[in-house]
Amino acid sequence: MRSVVRNRSLSPLFLRSPRPSLAVGALVALISVAAETLAIYPLAHVAPVVSLGVVYLIGVVVVSTYWGIRLGFATALLSALAYNYFHLPPIGRLTLADDRNWVTLASFLAVAAATGVVAELARARAEEADRRRHEADLATEMAHTMLAGTSLEDALAVTAQRLAAAIGAASASIERGEVASDARRATFALREGDEVIGTLVLPAAFAANDRDRIVERIVPALQSVLAAALHRAELQAEVIETASLRRNDEMKTALLRSVSHDLRTPLTAILSAAAALDPQRPDAEQVGEVREVVLESATRLAALVEKLLDLSRLQSGSAEGRVDAYSLDEVIGEAVEHVAGDPELMRLTLDDDLPLLEGDSSQLERAFANLIENAVRYSAGKPVSIRARVVGSRVRVRIVDQGPGIRAGELERIFMPFYRSPGQRPSHQGSGLGLAIAKGFIEVNGGQISVESLPGQGTSFVVEFPLSAAGSREGAAA
Repeated sequence: MRSVVRNRSLSPLFLRSPRPSLAVGALVALISVAAETLAIYPLAHVAPVVSLGVVYLIGVVVVSTYWGIRLGFATALLSALAYNYFHLPPIGRLTLADDRNWVTLASFLAVAAATGVVAELARARAEEADRRRHEADLATEMAHTMLAGTSLEDALAVTAQRLAAAIGAASASIERGEVASDARRATFALREGDEVIGTLVLPAAFAANDRDRIVERIVPALQSVLAAALHRAELQAEVIETASLRRNDEMKTALLRSVSHDLRTPLTAILSAAAALDPQRPDAEQVGEVREVVLESATRLAALVEKLLDLSRLQSGSAEGRVDAYSLDEVIGEAVEHVAGDPELMRLTLDDDLPLLEGDSSQLERAFANLIENAVRYSAGKPVSIRARVVGSRVRVRIVDQGPGIRAGELERIFMPFYRSPGQRPSHQGSGLGLAIAKGFIEVNGGQISVESLPGQGTSFVVEFPLSAAGSREGAAA
């Protein structure tokens, strides 16, 4: 990898740094030889000149270490010439009075060669260590990206970008499955066993120069991470499917429990009333009583079946109704009329300037009827307030009862199908579908519903609709 370590404190000799230019090396060699030549003059007063040749080894070692063997040899030769010319007799000439001084020149060259070789080996090992460290960091980063929980396709795109930046390629991509190479791109198969699970795609020119390194170091790490990511995705899909199946089973169980009880009660009443009739000598009073029981029970059955059908349409996504302009006060008025109970308990307050809205009025009528019916059921004979008005850019309907309220832990669950509050009295048992259907119809028609409640202080259902672009206050007035 073509990496540059910017923090040079990690390498005392800077061997991991790019080698300085040759011109700088030549300048350093000249300066070091000149400085060492001058330094020998004062040192000659305390030591024999013959033994001071070691001073030149400093420059030879430095130049050989950082600029290699060739410039080290040149520095050694220049040092020997300077030492001979300025300090060894006969001074001022490039001849040696003592043949033993040739040993000095040979030592310079030997030190230059040894230092250059050691420096080259150290630099090569430092670069190799850097490459391996960066490859390990890259593998860790790829694993973190591809196993972080994001979608696998997004993770592959991010990993490919980081891989290209790390290895110095102009571009890179990681494709699922096998991809063929061509004149512009080179491909590297990513395998798990004998199966090709993906392909690393790189520019052909880049891959030609670094193919061995890519095959030996990049591909094994990448295919291991990709295999782990694919297994993780499969496990996640299985977990989601298992959770979905479990929720479906719970829903079916709740449906069977609720429907079996709610269907059995009116059916039992109808059968009991019919069995009580005397077919030979029917009594008018008895027939009237049976008629009332049958009508009441059949009405309950019809309402339950209607709610089940509404819930089925909502859950299947086929509840899209007819979109038309409607008057909210008329919808709420119709809903109030369909709610069983004392009409005097329902306090209706509607602003006169409510605008026309767009949606399915029949669905919204059933939704508000369910909400008002729920409020009346829990109001314990106290008035229920229904207020509609324009608030900013929305129309807000608030339905408030004075019942026992809802505990905080149940606020998010009351809109679930078949959910019944554990604190319900037997007389308040319903099908557990009304609020779920109301929420579904309101949201299908572009509205939002929320609930505010405190135990012992009643419950307030808040329904909001955005003002229709087609409706207007003038249209409502007309």
